[in-house]
Amino acid sequence: MKKILLSTLFISAASIVSVYAENLPAPVIGIVEQATLDKSAAFQDIIKQVDQKRTEVQKEMAAYEEELKKKDKELSENAKKLSEKDLTTQRQAFEKRVQEVQEKLEVRRAQMELGVEEAKKTVYQAFLKAAEEIMKEVGANVMIYKETIITANSGFDLTPKVLDKLNKDLPNVKVSFKSEADVKKQLTQQLPQAQPQPQAQQ
Repeated sequence: MKKILLSTLFISAASIVSVYAENLPAPVIGIVEQATLDKSAAFQDIIKQVDQKRTEVQKEMAAYEEELKKKDKELSENAKKLSEKDLTTQRQAFEKRVQEVQEKLEVRRAQMELGVEEAKKTVYQAFLKAAEEIMKEVGANVMIYKETIITANSGFDLTPKVLDKLNKDLPNVKVSFKSEADVKKQLTQQLPQAQPQPQAQQ
């Protein structure tokens, strides 16, 4: 009896799958390179803007480095001239300035990273839209990354069409670098919160 019930269940399940399969459209596959994003005009524009920003930051940091070297030299020269109290005060001021420069560098790095992240999201959304439109244009109903396929007929490759569409829809994208205040606020929020220490039992 149990065998009959199991057989009936398997047959019913197979029938349901068969009905669903009949309702599904026949797959018409297109493939596109994931690297299309990196090849796009908009992504190259992002790289150009970030390179310009990096050059500015390098010049800024070089000026800070020169300033710190000068202050360090002055501190060494004044070591024998100043009282211990004055020397301690100047050394603390120098260490504070070093910390400020280090924080400044961290903020500049974060500005670039956050700016690139947001700009890349814009390019990715445009890429998905272009891929979907080209897929519909050629009559395909499935789009797969070329990098995940071992081999395929070149006729399935829609990369050139998608790239051309993406470049027309989004030839460039502005990288927005957040203000220092916004970046510092975000960095502070990302810091792990201090856990309350357990109180000793009385």
